[in-house]
Amino acid sequence: MSRCRTLSEAVEVEDLRPGDVLAEGFFRRLNALALAHAPRVLVIHNDGFADGVPLPLALANPCLVDLAPCFRIRGARVRPPAFAAALARAREVCAAGHGPFLIELLETE
Repeated sequence: MSRCRTLSEAVEVEDLRPGDVLAEGFFRRLNALALAHAPRVLVIHNDGFADGVPLPLALANPCLVDLAPCFRIRGARVRPPAFAAALARAREVCAAGHGPFLIELLETE
């Protein structure tokens, strides 16, 4: 399940796992956030598995950031060293009214 944390009054960051993408209602919620231009940064911590199954076996496309253009939102696929910069940029985009923003944080080599 996801966890929300507020980084500022305007922009929230929501931590997710790849398995959350498989949860019922995820795409409906992502669509609602996109339509509302919600100031939300969704960070998917990609460890290569979704509910204990290797990601390529769980999803037809294991590149989770590819969901972003499907909902006309911005996205970034980063490794941990680049995460702080990507998060700062995502917060700027959301605060300017262009949110939400999807970040896929690759936690595997």
